[in-house]
Order: sequence, then C-alpha cells, then structure tokens
Amino acid sequence: MEIRTEEGWKERMACRLCCKEADLPFKYLGIPVGGNHRKLALWKPLLESFKKKLASWKGQNLSLRGRITLLNSMLSSLLVYLMSAFKIPKGTIHSLDKIRRNILWGGLGEEKKIKWVSWERVCRKKECGGLGVKDLRKFNLGLMGKWWGRLVKGEEGLWGKVIRGKYGGNGGQWMDWVRDGRRVGSLWWRDLQSLNVGEDGNEGWLTEGFRMKIGEGKGVSFWWDEWCGENCLANIYPRLYVLSTGKEKDCQQMGEDHNGTWKWNMTWRRALFQWEEEAEKELQKTIEKVKISPGCADRWEWIHSADGQYSTTTAYAVLAKQRKEDDEEKIFKRVWNPTIPTKVAAFNWRVLMDRIPTRSNLFKRGIIKEVEERKCALCMGEEEDSSHLFLNCSVAKWLWKACTKWWGVKIVLQKECWPTFQHLGAWTKKTYKKEGWDCIWNAMLWTVWMARNKKIFDNAEVNLIKLFDLIQLRSFTWIKARKPKCYFHLSDWLINPTSCLDKA
Repeated sequence: MEIRTEEGWKERMACRLCCKEADLPFKYLGIPVGGNHRKLALWKPLLESFKKKLASWKGQNLSLRGRITLLNSMLSSLLVYLMSAFKIPKGTIHSLDKIRRNILWGGLGEEKKIKWVSWERVCRKKECGGLGVKDLRKFNLGLMGKWWGRLVKGEEGLWGKVIRGKYGGNGGQWMDWVRDGRRVGSLWWRDLQSLNVGEDGNEGWLTEGFRMKIGEGKGVSFWWDEWCGENCLANIYPRLYVLSTGKEKDCQQMGEDHNGTWKWNMTWRRALFQWEEEAEKELQKTIEKVKISPGCADRWEWIHSADGQYSTTTAYAVLAKQRKEDDEEKIFKRVWNPTIPTKVAAFNWRVLMDRIPTRSNLFKRGIIKEVEERKCALCMGEEEDSSHLFLNCSVAKWLWKACTKWWGVKIVLQKECWPTFQHLGAWTKKTYKKEGWDCIWNAMLWTVWMARNKKIFDNAEVNLIKLFDLIQLRSFTWIKARKPKCYFHLSDWLINPTSCLDKA
C-alpha cells in the first residue's frame, strides 16, 4: 500500500475483500506478523502472558517436582509455537529465565527467594547433575532447526517454494551457506542461516547432523557434498581435486551403470605420479563403499535419529550435550532412583551439593548474622552444615548406628556427604541391595531434615526411637510402592530387610 492514500480507501478495500482493517504489526495465530522480531518490544505481550499465567499459581504450595512440571507445562503452552517460528532475542530469553528461576525456587509471590543452584546447572540433564529444565536458547535453536529439516528433504510446501524462488539453492548449497555463515535476505532467513553457530561450543551442530543418503547421485556434488563420510572428497584428497576434469560434476556424471554394477569413471588433466596413484586407490576404496542406485532418489538424513528424520528432541540432546565423568553419571542416576519420591530425590540432589538452607549456608548469605546462631539445631554443638547435620551430629550418628545394626552390616561414614553416598552399598554386588541402601540414605536425610525443621519452627522434641521408626517405615513404603508384588510385610521388613529384598 502506498504511504499517501486518500482517507477511507483502506476501509473500502477491506469491505470489498471481506477482511478486517488493521495496521502492522498484528497477530496471526498468536504470532506477531510484520514487526521486527529482533526488538524486545515485540515480545512484551509474551512476557505479560507468562506473568499472567504465573499469577494464577500464587499461593499454591508446590513441591520442587511440581514447580519443575509447572515450568515445562508453561513452556509447552506459551512458548513452543513462537519459538518454532522465530529466533527469540537474548534479552527476552533473559527475562523469561528470570521468571522461571523465581518459580523454581518458590518465588511465586512478590518476595525474593535464594537461588540455591546456578541456572546453568539446573538446565543440565539429570544424569549430568541438573534438573532437566529446558534451556530456552538451545530449545529455540532445536525448534527452528525443523525448518532446515523440511527444506533439505523437500517437504516444505508453499513457503519452501517461495524460499527457493527468492534465494535459489538446494539442500547441498544451503548446507554450504549455513556452514559458511552466509547472511543474506530477510531477518527470518538470516536467523535461519545463523542456527549453525549454536550455543556453548556447539558450532556446526546443524550441518554436522545432516548427511546425504545417496541414491542415484543426481544433483549430489561428487567433490563437495559429504556423501561418503564426515567430510567432502575435495578436502580429503585436495591434490586429486585439483587434477580432476570433473570438478563440477555430480555423482551420477562421474560413473555409469554396467548391467546392474556401478563403475566409477574419473578422468585427470594429466597422467598421475606414483604417489598420486596411491591417493587414487584410496579414493576408489572410499567411494566403492557407497552403492549408487539408479532410479532411487537422493535424500538428506538426520544422523541423530534412527529413522533419519529431524526431531526437536534429538536436536536439543545434541545442543545440550555435556561432558560427564562416568563415576559422576552413576551417582546422579542413583540420585534419581525411581524408587525414591521425586521431592526426596531432589532434596538429596541439593544435599550432595550442599545447597540446602543449613545455618552455615544461611550465615554465608547474610540471613543469619550472629556466629552463635550457626550451631546445629539438633545437638547445639558444631556449626550446622550438610555434612555435620546428616553424618557427624550426635543424632545422625545414633541413627546411622541403629540402621547398620538393623541391616547387620558395618560401615565407615566419610566426612562429606558426596563420598559417603558414593560408597554406600559398596559391600554388596547385588543391585537391589544397593537400591535398598539408597532408600535408607534418602529416608535418613528426609527424616533428619524434617526433625530439624520441627525443632526450629515448632520447638518439638527430638525422639531418636521415633525417628528410627520413621526411617524404617518410609523405606518400606517406598519399596512396596515401587514393587507392589513383593511378598513381605512391614513386620518382616523391621526384622530382616536383607531377606525381604531377596524376595523382591
């Protein structure tokens, strides 16, 4: 529409076309159209919707597990559609993460809460020491990668035809543009070309994830497409590429079918030297591993999926991949043992990192001012940190002694929680007995922590016998809930837990 139009022209045209009169930007199916999606102002309605959704949960007493579920459900209901269409600005991601951090640590109201664990760790996978909360930036990249998955496979519909008509190119050329960081075209197209940069050292995740599954070889560059390995032949054999007379040919043009057998026919600008002939033999061995099938279409495959189809789940797994030590992975798998209630497992996760509100941690954060207030709430002896409260306090020592006597074993407690949990159950090779001791560990932590809180806030007395009874009851309840067909009763569990696990 021209800038200078007579008054009432838009209204008449809207009436003739049977549509509404509006100005840019406007929303269509919840997505802003016609605005600059790189500007933070365009995303303010999204932030308001996020806050409005959050307001409905104020006053709700949610466990950590409930808050994680709330985060993921809000992500699915409010963000997925938008994140699959646009690359969200970092400023908007930062604002959304700030809201999500407040939700996770209990800040559903106006008051601020302590953020006990870094957001980077929270967004790690559970087996890598995190809580499995989605990283919005990486999730955004994974969702937008679907556009490339459709483009390179030719499943794009009308919008893909527009892209092809406007910018040209095909699957192989597009991968080259993405790899080279090409920045041409509209804002959306430029954002799509920039996906390969990734986050946190994941550069190249997109182009390295797609591989050409060759069929008849038509349109697949013999030298420059990655059709027979993780690199193109021009890079692997640069000297042969220089000497080739078919630098621009595709695979179909570099050979021919002889009675059902494909034979490669490569020609050179001159006779090859001996060392070049050796390179040619290696090249022949490399390309003979790939079968050319005349009449079969070439296609791009996503190597991270079994069916070759691009998926957001596998893309996010690639982007969120963290290095992990084998021992650490084993420990965190034990932390999230399905036998243990999630809220208790999450508490154990925090204990192992010393990220719970013990008096020592509260003193470090300035919540407790006086040095004397740092003493253990149960024994009033030493400073209350995680290791003292659950291992070295007189109450904890008595309970550990009672548990080992009950199980008929002897253990040496370490000074810290992490190594103690790491070596717990090391005296047996049977997995189900190790899981039994994981239940005892979690029941111990939860029971001691509840007793500590009741003494501080309700001035309740500490009864060691009752605490031990609670540990026995909780561990029995958790195991029976996980394995309902176990043929033993509470009375059997109280007398001989090892024998009960043998029956499980």
